[in-house]
Amino acid sequence: MLTWLAKFARIEPEPTIVYIYHIDHEHDRTYAENLAEYLQGAGAACVSIQLRADGLRPELALCLHDRPGVVVGFNATLDHSWLPSGSFLEAAERTGTPVLQWILDHPSARWPEFYASTASNCRYLLNTEEECRYFETYCVPGALTAPMGGVGPNRRSRVARLAENEFHRRRFACIIPLSLHRVRSMAENRAAMDALDAPLADAAREAIERAKFDLAGPLDGHVQAALAARGGVVPAGVFNALCHIVEQSVQEFRRLKIFSVARNHPVLVQSDESAVPLVAGAKAFMEADVGMQYTWARVPTCRAVLSVSPPGGMIHDRTLNALNAGCVAILEDGPAGRGIFEHGKNALLFRYDDDSIEECLRIVCEQPDRAYEIARAGMKLRDDPRLRFGRFHNLLELARRGAPARAAS
Repeated sequence: MLTWLAKFARIEPEPTIVYIYHIDHEHDRTYAENLAEYLQGAGAACVSIQLRADGLRPELALCLHDRPGVVVGFNATLDHSWLPSGSFLEAAERTGTPVLQWILDHPSARWPEFYASTASNCRYLLNTEEECRYFETYCVPGALTAPMGGVGPNRRSRVARLAENEFHRRRFACIIPLSLHRVRSMAENRAAMDALDAPLADAAREAIERAKFDLAGPLDGHVQAALAARGGVVPAGVFNALCHIVEQSVQEFRRLKIFSVARNHPVLVQSDESAVPLVAGAKAFMEADVGMQYTWARVPTCRAVLSVSPPGGMIHDRTLNALNAGCVAILEDGPAGRGIFEHGKNALLFRYDDDSIEECLRIVCEQPDRAYEIARAGMKLRDDPRLRFGRFHNLLELARRGAPARAAS
């Protein structure tokens, strides 16, 4: 009887559930919040689980049984995870469970932290198409990758409306939340440069000079050109190390340029302790080591947010949170920004080889009426599908692409 009924009954397939696993770190918790908000809005089932700190993580077994599951982790968290029976990635591969590792920084900086990940036991989410290409070339040839376009906006920054009188009463003319200490500190990066052999150090310095004003070209193109000028070919690991040094150095140059201009304006600078001497005694206000969630919660008390985007092909979440809060978005004049924003109309765009940073800060600090009109126009874009979680659909598409058959239990 049951067999006969099953032939005619319409049995819906059990929905896939997305397991978001993260460590106890504020950044990872915030990214998990953003991803869960997107998945819930897209009608996908998801659960966010905080992992043990010691690497032995039996809670990961939940995603391997009972329901079809997709597993997402940030940076090398899942690579460094173990079940009582052994490597989590090996267990996931045996059961056909898609594992997606979301690399949040340039892959040259993060890939050395991985040791158990392959092209067969997981897929990789990166920020941009350029980073996907880089990863497939210099990190894991044959890997399945997809771009996410950044980590998305956070609910804490979103305001219901933007009234002109309230905008003018906001406490800070502009907030500049930029760290100098990123994957590693400036001192650590300089030590890495000093440890290079002379020809490689010369190539790295030339690549930095090529890249520091370039807001459009891929980072590795500058490194390749500098090596080619010296007739050099290096292994992938060495090339990754060079790219990490160059990327960190370029970001250091750009952030120091911003701080050198911002210190002369009544703006709020948030950074790490290494930036304190750069702002001390100036017009700008300085706060060190402020948490991410508090930062997004205070963005609605600011009239503008100045941001940089290390991957030139994406709009950074600082800009997305600016739009969320009805702030003037101040961002780099690169192809990603120019494709959506118009300078002076719905955002302010700047470069590093002219006085445009100064111009942007003068507008938000000295022309509040003009700043309000720009902020109001920019806020209309906050739900634009190109911006708000615009590429998060790639996560589910990557999980389905080439998915191995799930083993019978």
